[in-house]
Amino acid sequence: MIDRAPHFLLDSEAGWRAGTLDKAALFDGDLGLQPLPGATRPIVDSTGSFGGLQNATGVAVDCEDRVYVLDSSTCVVKRFDRCTCEFATLPCIGPRGNSPRQLQSPNGLAVSRSGNLYIADTGNRRIQIFSINGLALRQIWGPLQVTQTEASVHVRRTHPETVLAQSGCDVALEYPDRTWLPWDVAVTNHNWAYVSDFANGLIHVFDPKGRWITAYSGQTATQPQLVKPTRLAVDQNGHIYVIQEGLGFVVVLDAVGKFVGTVEQPSEVTGKFCPTAIAIDNSGNLCLSDCLTRKVYFYQSDGAGGWCSYRCCASANSFAQSMSFDLTGNAIFADGACRVCELSPESTYPSSGTYCSGPLDSKTYQCVWHRVWVRGDVPAGTAVKVDTFTSEAPKGADEIAAIPASRWSTGQLHTSTTSKDWDCLIQSPAGRYLYLRLTLTSDGSISPRIRKVKVYYPRSSSIQYLPAVYRADELSGDFLDRFLSIFDTLRGRTSGTITDIAHYFDAEATPANKPGAGADDFLAWLGTWLGMTLKNGWPVEKRRRLLLNAHRLYALRGTPEGLRLHIRLYAGVEPRILEMFRLRRWLSVDESTLGNNSTVSGESPLSRLQLGSNSTIGGFQLIDYGDPKLDLFNKYAYQFLVVVPRWPGAGMADQQSLEQIIEIAKPAHTLATFQWAEPKLRVGLQALVGVDTVIGRYPVGVIEGQGKLGYDTVLGNPQSDAHGRGMRVGRNSTIGCSSVLT
Repeated sequence: MIDRAPHFLLDSEAGWRAGTLDKAALFDGDLGLQPLPGATRPIVDSTGSFGGLQNATGVAVDCEDRVYVLDSSTCVVKRFDRCTCEFATLPCIGPRGNSPRQLQSPNGLAVSRSGNLYIADTGNRRIQIFSINGLALRQIWGPLQVTQTEASVHVRRTHPETVLAQSGCDVALEYPDRTWLPWDVAVTNHNWAYVSDFANGLIHVFDPKGRWITAYSGQTATQPQLVKPTRLAVDQNGHIYVIQEGLGFVVVLDAVGKFVGTVEQPSEVTGKFCPTAIAIDNSGNLCLSDCLTRKVYFYQSDGAGGWCSYRCCASANSFAQSMSFDLTGNAIFADGACRVCELSPESTYPSSGTYCSGPLDSKTYQCVWHRVWVRGDVPAGTAVKVDTFTSEAPKGADEIAAIPASRWSTGQLHTSTTSKDWDCLIQSPAGRYLYLRLTLTSDGSISPRIRKVKVYYPRSSSIQYLPAVYRADELSGDFLDRFLSIFDTLRGRTSGTITDIAHYFDAEATPANKPGAGADDFLAWLGTWLGMTLKNGWPVEKRRRLLLNAHRLYALRGTPEGLRLHIRLYAGVEPRILEMFRLRRWLSVDESTLGNNSTVSGESPLSRLQLGSNSTIGGFQLIDYGDPKLDLFNKYAYQFLVVVPRWPGAGMADQQSLEQIIEIAKPAHTLATFQWAEPKLRVGLQALVGVDTVIGRYPVGVIEGQGKLGYDTVLGNPQSDAHGRGMRVGRNSTIGCSSVLT
């Protein structure tokens, strides 16, 4: 229902307009109590030691929840296996040196979802990439020399010069001016890599194939270029978070390198904040480690494009030089010394916390505010109290904090109930500005969660239609006004539903539950009006699209065109339908010609058991229906095959949904068979060109767990055919087939 009454909306989308938060915080857009700091414990091996680490400066976690630690002193990488509780040094990486696989003053470490290990080999001015399985050296990026202008950035491969040291016989490497100095590397879920360039103040971007694409400086008309960027983090939206050496804030860039804003220091440590490590947790919250207070701070979006600090871990040894999160949401950080620690999630909550809004401006002198409507979860053992304060002039946060409790009004308490929505009447005196205060209380085991709040104004009461005598006495008039507001609210809801009834009949606007919610929604009910079956497990947008095209589906119901349309609306891909009778290639008198499209039929196309004619064991089948003379037609009668290209992410649930759609849309007397189409040609399995076969490029390489050798993969070098055909004696020299003479 569309809410037409004037009101202020406070939620994750409209913004919470938070003035102050005291032991309260936002979690995934909901308002709740701020969790207490979790426990910090070192990660040790089975012998009780720390794996022999000397200077742990980088940490990363792979898809199997194994922890990788980069030791910059010994120039090795150690892997901690949670099952055996042991640190193992990865072979063939390190030690100190400038040859491939060797390291020099490394700083950054990252693991991609494709199973690659990225090391920022700072001293050698390069990024080295290894495969986790087998530790093959896949690529080396750099050294790169940077040429930067106001309009663009260009790089080219460079090489150091060997020079003699001032004393002794030692040699050193000298790099050209403006050679990059990679400090840290961050990899997205789609295998795009970002590298911080400490020397040139840039963030370099590499695509999944390892090609340099561009570099971001973060500079705008009002924002200077990055200076000495160190640690990086990338969230699910592609935003890049950059720490700069010695600065007390974090710069935020969007996916195309445009400056978005900054994450400022927490209010409680103003002037004493210098972040050194950064990471994004599984919920999208930002985690920062500060080298001055030696604490870890958790930030969350305030719903208005900014970030607010909502939790601080003041446990011992909580300082991080590098940070990552494991699969269960625990923070893993290297302390820059000899230890790697784990910060477990919070498990308890404070007894109370408060949220106070900023000034809500009605723009009306002596405005009489109406009511507060709240939606959320208030479990047993928790409560939410609503207080309001009004004034004719806006007040600062310090003034609001100094207001005595006696001047706050309303004071309505909501405890555990089965209702997720509740409201209360605002009892503050008239005033242009209103301040809303929510006090959340808990027994410590769980927190109330407030999803949405609406503050309605001005009050529209039925008392205005009564004779003035009912308002003559101020006290009794106020009581009658509040009493009538109960019926006014009920009448307003009914009137609003009637006013907006049209949107219930619109397939694109009618209310719908999320997939798997269980209960029927109005969208499904609206579908029954048209005789359409819309499963609650289907995505909402697909159900709306099917209902919106109901007239087209009914006009084509029972036809191949209708079935194709039904599947296309659900899956977004074009299916192929093969009616099996088209496979008949029997010779017919006066209708067929000899050739590839004709077959001479025997006496029994279905290999029926016929004594003396077709009775060899293993060469016949028992059939208990039909006249043998009609086998020529019954073999393919009333059958068809539906082939749907498998789209990314399609699984068993989608297959079941498509099979349900086929049963709904097909003629009742027909028999349908469903089959996925993979992008490959498999003779004997999937080989009907144009129906279930896609002819693509020649397969190269094997991806573990995704390909079967000898079935749909070929061993080879991914780069071998990158530049077309060439003649290589002993490897690729078949003239006219794989070689070209020029």
